[in-house]
Amino acid sequence: MPALRILIALALALIPAAVSPQDSAAPNEKLWTWFGTCTEDQKMGIEMLLDGKTVYRSSFPICQISDRSKETDKSVAFTFKGGHNFQGEYHTTPAQTIEGDIWQADADPDDILLGISFTTRKQILLNTIHIARPDRVCRTEIDRGIVVRTFPVGRK
Repeated sequence: MPALRILIALALALIPAAVSPQDSAAPNEKLWTWFGTCTEDQKMGIEMLLDGKTVYRSSFPICQISDRSKETDKSVAFTFKGGHNFQGEYHTTPAQTIEGDIWQADADPDDILLGISFTTRKQILLNTIHIARPDRVCRTEIDRGIVVRTFPVGRK
């Protein structure tokens, strides 16, 4: 068993370039980003639903950039009460406070990849990605009973 762990660790160490995110955009291709120095008044809304009930709802500015250095390193945090079983494995009690975090995981020409995680003070419960399209409603069930919905918010 220890030899198998060493073999797996060695394999993972030797292939990081093959599985790491690649710059998929061509030079000067516009990429979607959030919270940057956006000059247009375009926004995206986000909803987090737990068993059909909204536990978080907000909106944020979005825009296209040509330079990845213009991406922002911002995250949004929110909390809600526990009582949910995450990934069929991590049971939380109604007395626990669950922290949700949302951040931009990557920028693409057609969408924004949002990282989403849920944690307690002692445990990571879920860590995943939601693909948000600036021009349409996107819905992802990220865990049983947990839905992320993003949608365009009209330009002013």
